[in-house]
Amino acid sequence: MRKNKLGYYFAQEFLKNYLSILLAFGLIIWITQAVRLLDLIGEEGNSITTYFLYILSILPKFFSRISIIIFFISFVVTISKFEEHNELRALWFSGLEKKKFINYLLKSTVIFVLILIIIRCFIVPHFSNYSRYLLLNTGVGAIGPLLKQNNFNNPLKKITIYVGKKNQINELEDIILFEDDSNIKKTIVAKSGVVINENNKNLLVLVEGSIQEERKDRKISILDFDKTTLDLSQYSKKTVDYYKFNEMFFLELVKRSNNKNDVQLSNIVGELNDRIVMPLFIPSLVLLACLLIITNKEIINNNFIKLIIFSYGILIIIIGEILLDLSSKNINLSLFLYVAPVLFLIINWLLLNYFLNRENIKS
Repeated sequence: MRKNKLGYYFAQEFLKNYLSILLAFGLIIWITQAVRLLDLIGEEGNSITTYFLYILSILPKFFSRISIIIFFISFVVTISKFEEHNELRALWFSGLEKKKFINYLLKSTVIFVLILIIIRCFIVPHFSNYSRYLLLNTGVGAIGPLLKQNNFNNPLKKITIYVGKKNQINELEDIILFEDDSNIKKTIVAKSGVVINENNKNLLVLVEGSIQEERKDRKISILDFDKTTLDLSQYSKKTVDYYKFNEMFFLELVKRSNNKNDVQLSNIVGELNDRIVMPLFIPSLVLLACLLIITNKEIINNNFIKLIIFSYGILIIIIGEILLDLSSKNINLSLFLYVAPVLFLIINWLLLNYFLNRENIKS
């Protein structure tokens, strides 16, 4: 019973370190990305509400992306803390063998890997899909701030608006609007105008101008007006109107992967590999970190050991990312990615057993 409590205590401390480091790094990256995405308001015309919902929905994606390297760092940090405070010796003095303890950690890691795969396959894509839905299906925010004076502006698809002058209350002068549609080309010239928001619709009220329309048959019609109102809500935002692979649901990717004639098959397989195969590198990283438990600190400098182990672990993650990138370009190269987690697991297991046997011989 005492051995189990000590093992649970180690797991609890690891989870504390893991969640705190993951939260810290994840929030830093997320905040940086949120600042960069301010263009969603300033250039693409999304409302502030849409912007905040969007950046919240992409938060799980950032936590998922760094989860593997943070897992390795947290494991090394936890073992180092236990070593420094001689807490691991309590485990050995209680009669628990190092090999059994390592096997316990490895079994616990399998549960974590399964949870991470579920999160990457179902939870993260759900939020990523929702983030794209927000950009594609929510209305345009205020158009006025997007119109710059003495400039050709493209706030929405299919239209370009030139504004000669503009004041702080969105009153415009010397306006030229070009609308390029498949059936008709329209040019509107107006002396002045104003952008207003009425019933959540962006309206462009134009004064003293003319409308020139050119149809497919090359016929041109010109209509003068004293005042006209153009509903800008009929035009869609400039946001990309398709879903990326990391925003697709897992079952949809699996279905498309079965279609061998899909021209994007390699990208689909690459995305599936990212969600399923990459977490499989974690057990080999755990065995690598466990070398800190059995290496002789009296012979080899402790900081040097940590540096070697940490560098080797980062190398494993980098190799995994390189193989993942190659698998998304050529489906035949996926085999190397599938072999890599098993290969590193065997290598690290052999290294671990080698040092364990040396330690048993000396004792």
